[in-house]
Amino acid sequence: MTPPSRPYPRRVLLLLFVVGLAVVLSTVALRAQEELFLPLVTNPQPTPTNATIPPTATHTATRTPTPPVTPTRTPTATPTATATRPPGGAGASVRFFGNGRDAIDRITIRIDGPARPADVGATDFTIEFWLKAEAGANTGSVTCNQNDGWITGNIVFDRDIYFAGDYGDFGIALSGGKVAFGLSVGSSGTTLCGSRTVADNQWHHVAVTRRTTGGMAIFVDGQPDGSTTGAAGDASYRDGRNTNGNTWDPYIVLGAEKHDAGSAYPSFNGWLDELRISNTVRYTAAFTPPASPFTPDGNTMALYHFDEGTGTNVADVSGATGGPSNGVLRVGGDPVGPVWSGESPF
Repeated sequence: MTPPSRPYPRRVLLLLFVVGLAVVLSTVALRAQEELFLPLVTNPQPTPTNATIPPTATHTATRTPTPPVTPTRTPTATPTATATRPPGGAGASVRFFGNGRDAIDRITIRIDGPARPADVGATDFTIEFWLKAEAGANTGSVTCNQNDGWITGNIVFDRDIYFAGDYGDFGIALSGGKVAFGLSVGSSGTTLCGSRTVADNQWHHVAVTRRTTGGMAIFVDGQPDGSTTGAAGDASYRDGRNTNGNTWDPYIVLGAEKHDAGSAYPSFNGWLDELRISNTVRYTAAFTPPASPFTPDGNTMALYHFDEGTGTNVADVSGATGGPSNGVLRVGGDPVGPVWSGESPF
């Protein structure tokens, strides 16, 4: 016989109730805690502005500024100059500024007292050089086919004489940017005008030839640019000639009118290089201009490379008997000229 069940004492029931309530409260508290901290995991707060930002962040407040870059200035090129070599040494030239007055902005080459080999004209001759003339700055004009007509152009080479008589004179100038070559013997003479423009800021080889029988010719860049028959006879500078008190008469003058006769006889604005004076006619037809500086030969009476680069002396390197026919820069004006230049046709 199974004994009858005994009811739990009241205190036992109370204990069970307390334990169960504790379990329930513990479970509720745990759930509440999970719900409280869940947003911190799934929805993180924005990073403060002073926090370290990952590389992919776009926040700009904490980016280290890029140090400023100092700009590099590119020097402005000289408009009329394309020089790539410094003055002095092979590849230099001489620059005139068209201010040839009062015996400045020119080169003077003595040909008498005593006589020098650069004084050609008693025989056939050739005068040649490289020229770069400023466009728009050589606006002189000559009267073609006229005795001494060349003298009113922008004078490049002046072997004029003061007053008439005594053999002859000659010169080379620019007329409207083209080459003009004039020669006189006594009171007879003419001016030959070329047709090719050389006042264009480019280098050009210019040559003029003359025969004692009167034949005259101009060549530009190796191409014939006109010919005529002028005065025949000796056009050289007479040794010991009376200069009538004119200091510069027994000289060749480059870049200006030697007697400073006034504004009607304008100067040359541009560059000269490789001037050679020869006692023969070197060219009778088209030819290829030299691609390097001249080398003297037995017919070279004067040769100027214009490579000095400093000082005022201009050396004749021809080695001609009776020479040298050295020159001098006569400097002045505004801008000051002539000056040595790094410009070169080669």
